[in-house]
Amino acid sequence: MTRFDHLSPRGMLRRLRILAEHAIEQYDLPDPVIDYYGFETNLMYRVRAGDRLYMMRLASPGWRTLVDLQSEAMWLEALARDTTVGAPGVVAARDGRLVVPATHPGVPDPWNVTLMTYLPGRLLGHYLTEANLERMGALFAELHHHGATWRRPSGFTTRRFDHWLSRGEPDLITDDDECVLPIGAARDTIGRIHRLVKAAYASIDPDDLRVIHCDLWHDNIKLHEGRLAPFDFEDTVLGYRAHDIAMAMLDLLEVTDEERYRQLLTAFRSGYQTSLSWPDEPIEPYQIGRLLWKLNWIANNEPEDLGTSIDSHLPIFTEFERTGRVGKPPAW
Repeated sequence: MTRFDHLSPRGMLRRLRILAEHAIEQYDLPDPVIDYYGFETNLMYRVRAGDRLYMMRLASPGWRTLVDLQSEAMWLEALARDTTVGAPGVVAARDGRLVVPATHPGVPDPWNVTLMTYLPGRLLGHYLTEANLERMGALFAELHHHGATWRRPSGFTTRRFDHWLSRGEPDLITDDDECVLPIGAARDTIGRIHRLVKAAYASIDPDDLRVIHCDLWHDNIKLHEGRLAPFDFEDTVLGYRAHDIAMAMLDLLEVTDEERYRQLLTAFRSGYQTSLSWPDEPIEPYQIGRLLWKLNWIANNEPEDLGTSIDSHLPIFTEFERTGRVGKPPAW
């Protein structure tokens, strides 16, 4: 049998389909039929069983741990039980497991499988109106309330998102020993920004810690018949409201202009404040922290693009130092 890493992309998908077909047999579904849906980080299949639709996700090895994915499933179960947020439901396997590690002799590592109910609708990114951003704010508030009051079960992740790097990645842009940036003005600026962001995380009220989605941008939300439904909870972690909001609003800023962003942020905040007070911490330092993370990701994965990326981000960093505002980031 040809080694998996020697296969063409099409060959890899053919072999992974065999793995997916074996995985779906672990569930009590009537005559399930799986159809390839997409492969971007994780491999997705749409599953039809009788008159019901599901989504089956095969998580890429090394991307998220089994504990991460089990924690996601635990929270989704609790949200389905306790709230009306409309997140997908998790379907347990025949043996009761919410996440099933799937293996195949021709695939070197397990691919952790989660089967969820299918969400109808279109991505919210097609409908970025003030009314919908107000709904999005109310959705965040409901999730943040539940994340603070839910009694987490045994086995839930203890990992916290309390730094702009929180997944153990090598720090190649601010670490004194590992930094790949040449000595000079750019490195000095990034060092100052790093200290500002680090101080912002250090000053958050520790009582604000709760379960957060951590990646709830507008295209991880569907709109259907006037209701919003969040999905893609794989980054579920312990974190802070200001961080969670900051990530979503930075993604919004990337696809709008700064004037429209301010209008939509105001609508989001209005929806949020219908049930929760707005966080005391400004969101901008955490948005800048996300841009540091972006540069560090490029340093680790696309080092040939690092110089150009730093040049395009330096004006944003210097403007933030001067005014506390975050300008529109360059396209990813």
